[in-house]
Amino acid sequence: MGDDVRTSTPIRQARAIPVRGVPSPRRRPRLRAPIAGLLLSLLVALSPDLTLAPTNAGEPHSFGVQPIDRVGSIDAPSRVRPVDLAPHPRAAPTPQPVTAVAEDPRFVAAVEAARSFGGAYGITFAAVRDGEVLWAGAAGRYRDGATAVAGSDSLVIGSVTKTFVAATVLQLVEEGRLSLGDTVREHLPGEAAVTPDITIRQLLDHTSGLADVFNDTTKVGIETHPERAWSATEIMETLHEPWYRPGEGWAYANTNYYLLGLVIERITGATLAEELDRRFFTPLGLESTSVLTGDTSTRDSLEPAWATIFWASGAMAASASDLARWGDALYGDALLNEASRAEMMKLNTDDYGLGVQRIEVPGSAGYGHTGMLKTYTSLLLHLPQENVTLALLVNRTHVDLAGMLGARAGDGPSLLELIGVEKPAAAPAPATP
Repeated sequence: MGDDVRTSTPIRQARAIPVRGVPSPRRRPRLRAPIAGLLLSLLVALSPDLTLAPTNAGEPHSFGVQPIDRVGSIDAPSRVRPVDLAPHPRAAPTPQPVTAVAEDPRFVAAVEAARSFGGAYGITFAAVRDGEVLWAGAAGRYRDGATAVAGSDSLVIGSVTKTFVAATVLQLVEEGRLSLGDTVREHLPGEAAVTPDITIRQLLDHTSGLADVFNDTTKVGIETHPERAWSATEIMETLHEPWYRPGEGWAYANTNYYLLGLVIERITGATLAEELDRRFFTPLGLESTSVLTGDTSTRDSLEPAWATIFWASGAMAASASDLARWGDALYGDALLNEASRAEMMKLNTDDYGLGVQRIEVPGSAGYGHTGMLKTYTSLLLHLPQENVTLALLVNRTHVDLAGMLGARAGDGPSLLELIGVEKPAAAPAPATP
């Protein structure tokens, strides 16, 4: 614990926008003044250990902070652009056991340095290449202060859940059971609370204009009666008016993926949990991955209110090894065909595609997703240059993921350096007058 912890250049999500307050009803994307106080009050109420990483005015927080309500405009001439990082091809991965890599002293020191830097209770980390676990382990304890976190433990992954939902939708498109141009009206005809002409693509890339399911009403419900499960009808009835007309802006909203979960269930006739298990969990051997139902008998649980309100947008749990292997398969060619991968990787001007974000790290760049829910922060990141997929799960909110991945104990390597990301060269010293 007394090691000298140092960090590399801060990580950032490309062209991120500062976290903003919840927009008022009828807000148009060009009205960008933040309502930071409201957002902060919501997060403080829901996160007992909230600590914001220091930032300068107008700069984004660490990309680990889930952008639950960012609003941005989309310029028509450059609305989408293909990502410049092509997925690496390979055969379907074979599940690999986690070996003794957790005992490597360099890795042990790097994981503890990451945990210490983030001030987290406990963390888990894994890195995978072509189905093989390169590094996997944990540091720290649970909030009881007595139980050690194990590398195989499942933690809540929040909005990384969206990668599973997006992949399911794209597979349904490949199967001819759905089209990205289909409207909500076609698949959810009874959903009166939602603009009927919103398309599946607009739900996937957050251009629907829908207000977020996390609002004043659901917030109160979570705070006062966390034990109560919410129905889809009850949740939809809490929605504020749309922030803008479909396709006229970009705003990250969990509502989009909640609706995609309903679409998946309607088309397949299975529950979302059953469909994800059939398509991904069982074939890929993701034994520690699950959709949370509100059963609070295990550590990786959410109370019923949390599990039902965030559901397809964020109510999943996984081990770091499972999550890294999931990303390794998703961003290769094992799960989606070339056309689907191309659609997924078309990024708008906010660097968001179909359930994927472009993310830059010191010395490299990649894509994946971040998440933050209740007391958990998560990161899934694939780095094509190194052909490595990493997962970092943290039992604390608003941690500095940049500093954690770059933290070093003494002269040892950081987690980024262990997976092959070269340490960025130091900036040259200013010239002496």
